[in-house]
Amino acid sequence: MKLSQIWNSAKTWAVLSAMKKPPMLAYKLFKYEKLVQAEIEACDVRRQALLYEIGKAEPPASVTLNEGTPEFVEFLARFNDFLKTDSDLAWSGITLDELIAALAVADANAMTESDILTLEPFFTEPTVTH
Repeated sequence: MKLSQIWNSAKTWAVLSAMKKPPMLAYKLFKYEKLVQAEIEACDVRRQALLYEIGKAEPPASVTLNEGTPEFVEFLARFNDFLKTDSDLAWSGITLDELIAALAVADANAMTESDILTLEPFFTEPTVTH
């Protein structure tokens, strides 16, 4: 899984965590979401470091890179390159079918196709290549 998939999943994880789930699944997801959140926070640390580096500022100063400027273009290119990095985050151990079946028990739960597509890498057992 790439860091970009993790970075782009933050809002979807918030949607998932607000849903009603059986207690054991809720517990497993809580533990796994802590790992996901740590990866998101690591990405944000890198994002902020790039902002300060490219903006030639030191914390706690505020840094703003205006869209369309060479600095903004450089920031986007470097951050996007960083997000192409493979993550060490392990598979959740829960399949997407198990997750969807467990969420279907509560009538109030609803996910969009986009939500499911975003979460799919977290709930798909990785294939082993030799």
